Amino acid sequence: MASARASSWLVFTTSSCMVLFATLCTAISPYYAPGLSESFYDKSCPQAAEIVDSYVTKYLKKDRTFAGAFNRLQFHDCWVGGCDGSVLLNSTASSPAERDAHVNFGLRGVEEVDEIKAALESACPGTVSCADILILAAREATVKVGGPWWPVALGRKDGSVSVDLLADGNLPFPVLNFTLLVDNFARKNFSAREMVVLSGAHTIGKSHCNGILPHLYNFTGADNANEIDPAMDKGFAAFLKQKCPQGNRTNTIFLDSTAHKFDRAYYKNVLAGRGVFITDSALITDKSGRKS
Repeated sequence: MASARASSWLVFTTSSCMVLFATLCTAISPYYAPGLSESFYDKSCPQAAEIVDSYVTKYLKKDRTFAGAFNRLQFHDCWVGGCDGSVLLNSTASSPAERDAHVNFGLRGVEEVDEIKAALESACPGTVSCADILILAAREATVKVGGPWWPVALGRKDGSVSVDLLADGNLPFPVLNFTLLVDNFARKNFSAREMVVLSGAHTIGKSHCNGILPHLYNFTGADNANEIDPAMDKGFAAFLKQKCPQGNRTNTIFLDSTAHKFDRAYYKNVLAGRGVFITDSALITDKSGRKS
């Protein structure tokens, strides 16, 4: 169980996560990189945002978990060399790309971004970058499931370099403890508190069991297949094991109890020992986390 101090701290985070999430997204607006602006496509492709929105609406009508998929895709793009769409590039015979990195197992949304790109090419040939499409899609998807709206700068250029090892070396694997999570985010100039707030994106979507198995089996590496994270609620662990049998990497499970809605349930679940990933439980179980 979490200490009283850790619980009170995370309860505060729970009550304010919506405001903080929006603040983190909007706080950068006065510091847009040269050449980027919210009005970048106003003349060259004024219908760009509307086209993206219409496709995102279509995808979410089919599967609400695409909101989480677009958020993950955006995060995994931006965390590796900046928001340049490189996560969308295909591997070659001699060079595995980011999307095929270990940390990107089960990555979804690439085909959908390709479809949106085709529609925009038809409307405005050679104008809207895939990087900008991904940024817009993540925002529109978040809003449609109850999350905050934030302004986004547009005008990014698509990158041409995509290397799997760069993804594995930069993105946080779901088995990191609190200290390693803080270090990972600090390398991108995010504070520990901002890391906890951004972890709240796990309130939507689903995951393959691949990232969950280390939470449920042989937790400490002592060759005990039945050993789970002691911070987990035992009933919840039993539920996860039904969904994710040992060795099954491809089954999927919702990330929280209201996975189709951007809300505070994620933090409440973590406090109750029902975090899906090791990184979720780490927010309250590590002594460094309790000091935050």
